Amino acid sequence: MSTPSARPSRRRLLAGTAGLALAATATPLVTTGRAVAAEQKTAAMYPLKPPHLLEAETLVEYLRLRADQWSHNRYNAEHDGRTLGRTTVTWGRAGHPEEFENLSQCASFLTLLLERAYGTDTAYGWATPSYFDQYFPPKDGSTRGTGSYPNAEDLQAGFLNASAVPHFDPVTKPVNLRPGDLVAWDKDPDARTAPYTGHTVMIRAYLGTYASSVDSRLGIPGVVPHLFQVVDCTDNPHGGPDMASQTSVDRYRANPDTRADITADNRWEEHNGVGYGHMVFYADPGTDLFAGYRWSVNSSEPFPAVAQPVTGKRQIAAGRVNAFLVQ
Repeated sequence: MSTPSARPSRRRLLAGTAGLALAATATPLVTTGRAVAAEQKTAAMYPLKPPHLLEAETLVEYLRLRADQWSHNRYNAEHDGRTLGRTTVTWGRAGHPEEFENLSQCASFLTLLLERAYGTDTAYGWATPSYFDQYFPPKDGSTRGTGSYPNAEDLQAGFLNASAVPHFDPVTKPVNLRPGDLVAWDKDPDARTAPYTGHTVMIRAYLGTYASSVDSRLGIPGVVPHLFQVVDCTDNPHGGPDMASQTSVDRYRANPDTRADITADNRWEEHNGVGYGHMVFYADPGTDLFAGYRWSVNSSEPFPAVAQPVTGKRQIAAGRVNAFLVQ
């Protein structure tokens, strides 16, 4: 991974974006002539959204309001296709979409997202460049340059060892993934492949199981496919329908990507950058552990993936930020 020019300065948190999201509850009906006891309110009735997920959603939604979004939201790689570009992620003021910008890659985007939510300008203060250098060092043993970020394989290695990483807990099973959890995988466990070492996403929502005829290609009888909506920065949206197949088009429209669309004249049009998409993560039927993934509901190839190094299989690991809840 090349060294971006410098870390961008962070603006102060938008008012309210790092708060906790509260779900509305229905008012109980009252039968005429009879009093109904007040419903007991518990913390479990109000699902939490971690600050870093709220910050990601704020960035995505404000960028979508920009008339020229794709000039200011993209996966930033140099024209030679072999070098990553500088990383700049800017959160503007509330009500000013023109101030928001994303020029990053998958891992640098999520690193800056964590710095914004839990960095030196916040009440938490732990997500700093020195923290990432210490707990997510370059996987090949090299020294990370000033102003550069962990890449996907660095994050995967850190999440694999998340029990020893402050502010993170390991998540070993797809069924246990929650909104805000980070999933990273290494495309080539035996070598450091630059600049594209793998990929990393953040879970936005769990949508249940999603079976497909291509699941059998993973070679694991009874494998369980779990469907998630994710937030990530990518140069390849999670979509790719076969435009000649109405079934494929319908699958995409039910599970779309904000960076791609089917135009009015039935053309496939895609962009890159930060946004929402849909992915499948597979679970082993016996252990429930990660067994692989599929890039989208229309992907014809599932990739086998395990946490520990295995020849011919990509390495995958997930971590959960545990530093935002007040006990």
